[in-house]
Amino acid sequence: MRVLIADDEPMLRFHLQQLLEDLWPEIDQVLTAANGEEALEMARSIRPQAIFLDIRMPGLTGIEVAEQLQKDGLTKASHIVFLTAYDDYAVQAFEREAVDYMLKPVDEARLHQAIDRLQNRLHRPEPVVADLGDLKRWVSRERGDWLKWINAQQGEDIHVIAVESVLVFRAEDKYTTVVTADGEYLIRKSLKQLEEELDPDAFWRVHRSAIVRVPAIERVRRDLTGGLRVHIKGLKQPQPVSRRFADRFRQM
Repeated sequence: MRVLIADDEPMLRFHLQQLLEDLWPEIDQVLTAANGEEALEMARSIRPQAIFLDIRMPGLTGIEVAEQLQKDGLTKASHIVFLTAYDDYAVQAFEREAVDYMLKPVDEARLHQAIDRLQNRLHRPEPVVADLGDLKRWVSRERGDWLKWINAQQGEDIHVIAVESVLVFRAEDKYTTVVTADGEYLIRKSLKQLEEELDPDAFWRVHRSAIVRVPAIERVRRDLTGGLRVHIKGLKQPQPVSRRFADRFRQM
């Protein structure tokens, strides 16, 4: 049984290693990493059955490490427990995505619970693969690391567009149309990818095929059927709001 601990705090790594060796006799080897890059390299090479990942580390965050391991197909055999000092938004995201977490400093009773969960997962025939989108957005929110520029195509030309100038992102077949006051452009990035990279306070998903910039909203009006339509400054055509996202405007 191999376990990897990744955290940039040496004392926490040492303390957690001691607790794991005391509480989990089946462990043969505990390895440690001080940053995200080390953690990713070690996880790929030693294939640990359990990984304790700090959310905020120098370089790659714990979420980014987990995302890369997921892309590599390694999270089916390496089960992740996130370590975090934050207990509000993060905890909600962890619970929604069925990913285990522990608050720092590590509590022995809580670690015992995490070990029990890990042991159950190790014997589960079908592993739980988490959607890390919410967790990734939380990390970006903490770092203020949102998408700021987009390379978009218009005809034969590539334009560098400031995200703050975008009015609407609209899904169109294999492309996404970027609508600004100056015109429309195309990018290959999906709305799902954009939603993970855009500041959620500045951009709202209002339909499965549209994301709008909140400061560009002029008004929201109900149509004859009772549905909502968002009117964007500078655009003639209003954007319909699907029922799924109507709660954003429930105060109306």
